Amino acid sequence: MIPELFLAWRYLFRGKARHISFIGIVSCLGIALGVATLIVVISVMNGFDRDLMDRLMRFNQHLTIECLDSEQLPEIEKELESWQDVEAASISLQTQVFAKFDELVLPLAVKGVDFQDKEESRILHKYITRETTSEGFFIGEGLRRRFFVLDTIEFYPLKKKLQLQEAVVRGTFKVGLYDIDNNYLITDLETAKSLSSNYLLFLGVRISDPYKASQVKKKILAEFNQDVFVTTWMESNQVFFSALQLEKLVMFIILSLIILVAAFNVFATLTVGVVEKTKDIGILKSLGFTGKRISRIFSLQGLILGFIGTLLGTVLGLGLCIILEKFPFIKLPQEIYYIEYLPMAINYRDIGLIILVGIVLSFIFSLLPAMRAARLQPSEALRYE
Repeated sequence: MIPELFLAWRYLFRGKARHISFIGIVSCLGIALGVATLIVVISVMNGFDRDLMDRLMRFNQHLTIECLDSEQLPEIEKELESWQDVEAASISLQTQVFAKFDELVLPLAVKGVDFQDKEESRILHKYITRETTSEGFFIGEGLRRRFFVLDTIEFYPLKKKLQLQEAVVRGTFKVGLYDIDNNYLITDLETAKSLSSNYLLFLGVRISDPYKASQVKKKILAEFNQDVFVTTWMESNQVFFSALQLEKLVMFIILSLIILVAAFNVFATLTVGVVEKTKDIGILKSLGFTGKRISRIFSLQGLILGFIGTLLGTVLGLGLCIILEKFPFIKLPQEIYYIEYLPMAINYRDIGLIILVGIVLSFIFSLLPAMRAARLQPSEALRYE
């Protein structure tokens, strides 16, 4: 194996035909550029995914428990608070109103929160941008700007006989998610109950590890005999996260084409190398090198090009990611995006997959020239020498 590796390195970067070495350098740079681009783009997408998931999991509970008899929810709450995996449990309410903005009437979701619960109040106040009174509704920042809401809001409660009411705007909140900032009102639990008899009372549970929500769900269902219905945050946002995963997969495939194009350069480099080294191949075969050993020389060249290019691309891509993470200077328009700067999240599992793709593609595209070199006969290779 050592002679093959030595010859592969010499043919690539120390050959007499200097233009072959130049093509090898270009091939490495092409792979490096593809790998670096893929690492940066995937890290940006991971950053968006991370921030979106973080906002969803902070604003919404990790598990939602509904019960046929809502009077049993306080007992379940007291029991769950003693569990090791559970950080907090709080009863919440959800209903609807029909808000009136001039001549337009829109349905809005109303979330009733127990402000006496310190944990829920602390989490909610992270997103409150303005608070003027101690009563009334918190309105989403997007909804306020869209309809120029100031101090009061008019609405029809969800009742058989619709009657226009007016409530004070307690303040505004901004989660950074369009659906919540433009379609939600938040108030205290008792105010939400007084709006209508048509509401959903549920128990929201936050756990120490959100990714163990399914395990905690099974434990809850096994523990309580009464008719309970448990939904995890992953189930509630399944369509949303499926769309994000599909988008990431499609982007990975599209950007992998850059590495694929660079792999064609590897194929061209080794094809030219086989032609230029025809005499050397004939001599090596005359000295006893088998077809497999000759094939191994040129396939190792592909691996070397792929490894060096992938290594350079990984260093360049990670370097750019670290710079953008430490010094976020690419500003995003907040009217379109929910964050101010380009997010960045380095996932080393994704980077390992990108490295593997770069090396494997380089190796695959080196096989055909290697097989061609292996088929050369010594008599044909030396006929015109």
